Amino acid sequence: MSFLNHPGLSFLRANLPCTILEYPDLEQYRAALSTRPDVVGFSFYINETELVLKMVDMARRAGVKEVWAGNYGGYSSVEGVFDRTISGWGEAKVASLLNLPPITADNLIHPEMYGVIGTNLFPRMLFSGLLFTSRGCPWTCSFCQTPDFYGKAAKIPLEAIEKAIWTYHRRGVTGINILDENFGTFTSHSRAVVDLLHHYKMRWIALTRVDTLLKNFDYWQSRGLFGAHLGIESLNQDSLSGATKKIDQLDSSRLLERMKREHMFVQAFYILGFEQDTVQSIRDDIDRLAAFDIDVVQVQVLTPFPNTEQRASIEAKYGISNTNLSKYNARNLVWNHPHISAEDMRELQHWANRKLSSSRRALRTLAKFAVFCGNQKPGLQGARLLMRSWERGADLHKLYARNVAAARRWTKTGWYPHEEVTQRESVTHVLSKESGAQRLHAIRPAADARDSAISAPLASR
Repeated sequence: MSFLNHPGLSFLRANLPCTILEYPDLEQYRAALSTRPDVVGFSFYINETELVLKMVDMARRAGVKEVWAGNYGGYSSVEGVFDRTISGWGEAKVASLLNLPPITADNLIHPEMYGVIGTNLFPRMLFSGLLFTSRGCPWTCSFCQTPDFYGKAAKIPLEAIEKAIWTYHRRGVTGINILDENFGTFTSHSRAVVDLLHHYKMRWIALTRVDTLLKNFDYWQSRGLFGAHLGIESLNQDSLSGATKKIDQLDSSRLLERMKREHMFVQAFYILGFEQDTVQSIRDDIDRLAAFDIDVVQVQVLTPFPNTEQRASIEAKYGISNTNLSKYNARNLVWNHPHISAEDMRELQHWANRKLSSSRRALRTLAKFAVFCGNQKPGLQGARLLMRSWERGADLHKLYARNVAAARRWTKTGWYPHEEVTQRESVTHVLSKESGAQRLHAIRPAADARDSAISAPLASR
C-alpha cells in the first residue's frame, strides 16, 4: 500500500496558485533551486531533519532569501535554522504570508488525492481516493503531538467533501480511504459524509478510534464501511491508562473479533515499550495480537516526541539516551527504558513484524477485497467492484504511471525510512508559487516511495 499524493501539500496546491512536483529526485530539486525562489518551505518529520538541513544549505547557497518549516519536523526540532515555522494545515497561514485572499472553512477546496494497493498476483494496482472530512483531534493521549500541533478540531465543509467524492466516482474509483485523525469526531457531520459515500456506492475505510467505531458500527456498515485504521496501541490496560488513551483493552478485543466475523480490512497501529512493558509481556501481547484477523500492523517503538506530555514525564523519570533526531522514527529506543535495552527492543520489533506478517495473511486480505467485501458471506460484489475500478481506471494509471512504478519497486524491499537506506539523497514534493516578485517552493523530503506507506503521521496516533 502506498500514497501517491502528499495530503498536506495537495491541499496547498488546490487552494493556492501553486504547482507541486511530486517525488522529485535530487536533480529535480537542484533544478527548482535554479529558478532562484524567494522562499523555500520544507514539510518534514523529525527523523528527516538531517536531510532537510542539507537541503536548507543547498537553498541558502542558491540564493534563497527565506526558508520555512512545516509538518511535525518543524514543530519538533531545529530552532534558529528556519525563518518561519508553520504548524498544522498551512493553506490559510501561507495565503496570509503571501498576501493572498483569506482561506477559510467556507471556501476550502478538497484536492483529488490517491493511494494504491496491489499484489504481485495482478499486474495492476487498485486506486483508492483519499478523503479528509475533519482536521485535528480533541483527544489528549500523552504520546501524541496532534492536538497541540493542529489546534482545535474543525470540520471540512460537506460541499467540498461531496465534490471530491463525485470526482473519485467519475474517475471510476470505488474505494475511499478516510484519513481524519479520528473520523466520527463530529457525529452529525460524519453521518452526513457516510450518507454521501453510500449515495455514490463507495466502499470505504476510515482512520478512527475503537470506541467511535463500536458506537457507529451498524450504521456505518450499512452504508459501505469495509474496514478501519485503528490505534490499538497496546493490549495491556495499564499501558493504555498510563498513556491516557482512554480506551478499554476489552473494547479493542471485542471490535477486532467483530471485524473478523465480518471479514473487514483492519490496519492496526501498535506501540512497543510503554514503561510497564517487559520483553516477556511484549511477546505475550504480540502472540495475542497475532490471533486476531489483522491485515496490516504498523509496529512502532515508543518514541517520546518533543512537545508531548509523555516526553516531559519520561525525561524527568528515566532520561533521554539518544538525541540523534534521525533515530526518532519509531524504530529505535531513544530513552532509558526501565526493563528493556535498545538492542532487545530492536529485536522485539523485528520479531513482531515477522510474527504479524505472512503470505498467508496477505492472501486472506486479498480474499476480503475480492470475495467477502466486508460481509459475512462470500459473494461477487467485491470482484465486480475490482473489475469496474480496473476497467475505468485506465486514465489514472497513465497519469500516475511513475508513482505506481515507484510503489512497485518499494514492495520488493519493504518499508525503511530514508536514514536507514544507504547514503541516498532524494527529495519529495517541490511546490512552486508565482506571486508578483515572490516565488515559493515547498519541499517534502524522503527516500523515493519508501516514506509513502499508507498511514497517517506516526505522531498522530
